[in-house]
Amino acid sequence: MTYPVKSLFLSSGACAWGKCLFCGYGRIHGKNPTVERLKREFDSFFSMLNGEKWVKVFISGSWLDDKQIPEEARRYFISMCMKNGVKKLTVESRPEFITNERLNEFRGVDFEIAIGLEIANDKILERIDKGFAVADFESAARKVQAAGGLVRTYLLVNLPFIRDMETELDKSVDYALRYSDSVVLINLLPHSNCPLFDMWLRGEWNFLSREEFSRVVEKWKGKPRIELDIETFRFIPKFPGEIRENLTGVGENFLTHPHFEVWQDYLVRWYNPQKGIVLFLPCSHKKPYSESETHQGIIARVDKLGLRGRIHEVMLSNAGIVPREFENFYPFNAYDWDELQETEEIKRRYIEVTSRRIENYLKTHGYEKVLCFLRYDSESYRALEMACNSLRIKLINLLSKKTYNKIKDKKRPLQSVEALSDLEMGLKNEAMQV
Repeated sequence: MTYPVKSLFLSSGACAWGKCLFCGYGRIHGKNPTVERLKREFDSFFSMLNGEKWVKVFISGSWLDDKQIPEEARRYFISMCMKNGVKKLTVESRPEFITNERLNEFRGVDFEIAIGLEIANDKILERIDKGFAVADFESAARKVQAAGGLVRTYLLVNLPFIRDMETELDKSVDYALRYSDSVVLINLLPHSNCPLFDMWLRGEWNFLSREEFSRVVEKWKGKPRIELDIETFRFIPKFPGEIRENLTGVGENFLTHPHFEVWQDYLVRWYNPQKGIVLFLPCSHKKPYSESETHQGIIARVDKLGLRGRIHEVMLSNAGIVPREFENFYPFNAYDWDELQETEEIKRRYIEVTSRRIENYLKTHGYEKVLCFLRYDSESYRALEMACNSLRIKLINLLSKKTYNKIKDKKRPLQSVEALSDLEMGLKNEAMQV
């Protein structure tokens, strides 16, 4: 039976294992798991129930681990479930904490234990440092069902070290269904604080796009007891502080740096931008760009015309394509490319690399109009023009050539009143036609 659901995301202690190659959650250390603190948190949670009869608890580790959730706190939570008319409780746990004694705590409420098996292959489980074997999962699943509970099994699609993903996935699904009441096929995405993230940066593994994942799991779509989870969290490439680098400089490494490349791949294969009109803009020395005088002038014109949300602002730089909403993310807020140090060879490479990035981006995301506000003699404009010509897309520079010829010798030509007037008038005209 299906009930309205209320979820509790609990920060308590740390995963007892915390070594899985793909998991950043297991490396999170939550608040000190005292019984008193947890009871207060549980009371607050139940005070916000609004008729929901199914409660799901998500924790970075195991609900049944005494060091994360002491037994007294668990029993109190279950008593509150019964007091508040909760009919079903779902929690997560590693197999080693699933014992008959702990399962007895669920008496009085229908329960479900979710277990991250990931794959039914002991060799792969060992390589991803899962910390248990298939037999451990099987034993735990039998205990849960013998105690009257349901087993929910997580399988990861696209794990590294697999030669034939389709065959392994077929075997794992068939196996999991034998011991589970429900199976969830999860699109593996890189958590920022785990070894898999480093593998992604090194080009040793890559995530599946939404389309790629859908093709892989198509045969299970709509099948009984099988669910598909294309995005378990809001996936944005977030770099932990300890792996961030100094990106000040000019040259090939500061053009095709791996930290730039994975972001450009993300923007093409995962990102869903707002559609409509795209406005390509220059970068700026000051970061984030919106704090620079040039960008403040641009933003003021967009806001004045009431076009916020209709115009998608995207910057072009050696870091690649930078949508406005990501301008304050590393590495886009942490690089410095001095145009005065550019050689003719570097300029050529900049145009070549940037044009490729733009072309890939525009091929994926179908904007209705492509506009820009760029200097005609800039490498960014040349790259954008080259990409649009290749794709046979009409490009409109809102800075007229007549105006640019008058202001091009100024130190900051795009900050001039003449340039910003062109921008305002152009935006107004183009937006009215969409």
